[in-house]
Amino acid sequence: MELFHGLAALFSGKGRVFPPTLSTRARVKGRALIKRFYALNGISIVFLMENILILYAIANAVSDPLIAVLSSFVHLTMPFMIVGKHLVSKIGGARTWALGWFLRYVFASFLIVAPMAAPHVPQAVVSAIILVAAFGFALFRSMGVVATSPLEGEVTTPENRGAFLAGNHLRVTTTQIIAMLVIILITRYTAEIWVYQLLIAIACLIGLYASTVLARIPESQMPQVSARIPLGQSFRRLWGQKQARGLLFAWSGGLVSFMMVIPFMMIAVKNGYGIEDSTVLLFSLILLIGGVFSSVINGMIADQVGPRPILLLSTAGLLLPAGMWAVAPEIFSPLLVGVAFFIAGYCKFGIIVGLNHYFLSSIGDTDRVGSALFIRVFSGVAAGLSGTVIGGGLLSWLEFSGFSGMDGYRLYFRIIIGVLVVMIFLVRSLEKLNEWPLTNVISLFMAPRDLYAIHVLNRLRNQDDSGEDARTVKRLGTIGSTIPETELREQLDSPLLTVRVNALQALGNMSFSRKTEDAVLNQLSCGEHTTAWIAAEIVGKHHIERGVELLRWGLGSSDHFLQGKCMVALVRLGDTASYAQIVSLFKSSDNPRIIIHGAKALSLMEGMSALTVILRKSIDPELPASVVDEVLTAAAATVSLEQRWYHFLQKYNKNRYVGATEFISDLDGVAFSKEDISLFAKMAGQEQMLPHFTRTLENLAAVSISPVALEIRNLLSDIGIDHIPVKTAFCIALILSAVSDRAHPLTGLPS
Repeated sequence: MELFHGLAALFSGKGRVFPPTLSTRARVKGRALIKRFYALNGISIVFLMENILILYAIANAVSDPLIAVLSSFVHLTMPFMIVGKHLVSKIGGARTWALGWFLRYVFASFLIVAPMAAPHVPQAVVSAIILVAAFGFALFRSMGVVATSPLEGEVTTPENRGAFLAGNHLRVTTTQIIAMLVIILITRYTAEIWVYQLLIAIACLIGLYASTVLARIPESQMPQVSARIPLGQSFRRLWGQKQARGLLFAWSGGLVSFMMVIPFMMIAVKNGYGIEDSTVLLFSLILLIGGVFSSVINGMIADQVGPRPILLLSTAGLLLPAGMWAVAPEIFSPLLVGVAFFIAGYCKFGIIVGLNHYFLSSIGDTDRVGSALFIRVFSGVAAGLSGTVIGGGLLSWLEFSGFSGMDGYRLYFRIIIGVLVVMIFLVRSLEKLNEWPLTNVISLFMAPRDLYAIHVLNRLRNQDDSGEDARTVKRLGTIGSTIPETELREQLDSPLLTVRVNALQALGNMSFSRKTEDAVLNQLSCGEHTTAWIAAEIVGKHHIERGVELLRWGLGSSDHFLQGKCMVALVRLGDTASYAQIVSLFKSSDNPRIIIHGAKALSLMEGMSALTVILRKSIDPELPASVVDEVLTAAAATVSLEQRWYHFLQKYNKNRYVGATEFISDLDGVAFSKEDISLFAKMAGQEQMLPHFTRTLENLAAVSISPVALEIRNLLSDIGIDHIPVKTAFCIALILSAVSDRAHPLTGLPS
């Protein structure tokens, strides 16, 4: 049924009526159809385009210079985009694209005839058949491709455009890899011409079906409106825009770069090293694998870093494979050649993605058809002439000059390195859009954490489920990368509390800018009973001194979460004017959250005067056991022993005897006598020994000259040793063991 609708859309004589703009649903449908087309097109490309066509031409005895010309047809035929522009104005972009693709595969089918004619006609005729079929194949592609960028712009938005373009190339390369594996397996058994004829036939059938998919892509009136602008006016508008004018030359530079490198790498492998077809195709597979990596990584980062850095790095990256071939060894090295093909594939697809992304980001809807025409024609002619005149001519001159085999190919690539440098400067002249500095993009490839953060960030941009938003924002927080800062800040405006909470917590795990600082302070002032408590924690953690007044206000809030966080944050900021109020809140409150955070705040205050306040709170019989543990941990923290105390609590709360025994053994020989230790051990199994234990603590505090010991002695005197809970007694023992001046256990004199 879909095939019938596609054929009807392609060959119907009636013109379609296009809406002024596309709905969201139509954009989704359009993206789905384009994705399907690219997946199918990937198979056709492998079975027919580029490397297979080169090998097919070589198998049919076509000379190297003519193969260079054949490889340039895809660019030399770009002027036929003018025909495509005229068709878009009449029948729309989708139908024009579809018609061009249908006719190109009709023409491609003539390639099958060449070997059949070979026994009956001169070699020149066989070469001519192949060249004419390849020329028609490229010509009708040019006619249809004028609608490609306008339609891709129609079905995308700035938020998903880069990822969509790279995703299409990923689909193409994925299907190409599968198809290439099939070809390699076949050619390992036989590489006869009939095999290539069969592959070309399959490619044509798939391509004809793919054209029916294109015919059903929805579009608005905009491509037709753009196509109806006269050529002269389109050119003046393009030339009058600095970005578009720069893209005209940069697009040429990008295409010329890989046109001068990749096809000639394939010729060098086949004719320079004399490698069999199945091995040559293996390197084509490596080229595609490089393209897959490029599509995945660039699809991940394109919308974040911008198109120009990707384009510049990809163009410059071709210097690496060109340099490898410039010094290629005489003996075939599979590893070196494989690396060269991988890098070349990565760079080629990076250039394609970068150019298309820059085009859609810088050219307005009404100018896309005309601008695409001139840019593609100009760059196509430049790339085609480069491949034909410079590439093919250079190979012919080198052969004429006596440079044969790998000597000729090495010299070719040494000359091409100079051409690549010129192309890099052309690409570099592009006007900057909203993009990252190039050094930041390079460092991004060295930081897997940041790459993963961008991947998660892309998921956040492309989903509209509130639950998923909250989970994705939370995941961004665990990564710790600073890249998602802007998007996380925007999530603070979410209507859902869980999303705002997760966004704040994520921001708290990274360094952030002044804008985010302002957003956090806004949450602190307006988020009472919701997000203000998290904002207060971030203000203290990041030492945002501008938040002191808001934190002081938070001390009087009825939001106990906020009160507790403000107590700690103010101490972190060193706001000594608030200390008295914080101590008062801690002493008077019976709210567990205020007590826990108050104890933490007191433990951070300079000096030891807060220690006895914390310990006194721990003997409150109304406090839950979990709160007592928090308070005593804060007391231990005043002398930097919170970790030892934490480990004691872990064991003591599971098994009191085991925990107490191990704790006491740690004190053996540290400020306590053997008799004291024996007494502590008995207390571990007999709680009635507690008064004797606390009396020992009182005696130790009395003989110590430490200020902390003096505070503890006063505390024990005020409270009375009979009212000290077991855990508090153990905590005091730990503190005294740490601050003791190591008095002699019997005499009390310094040792």
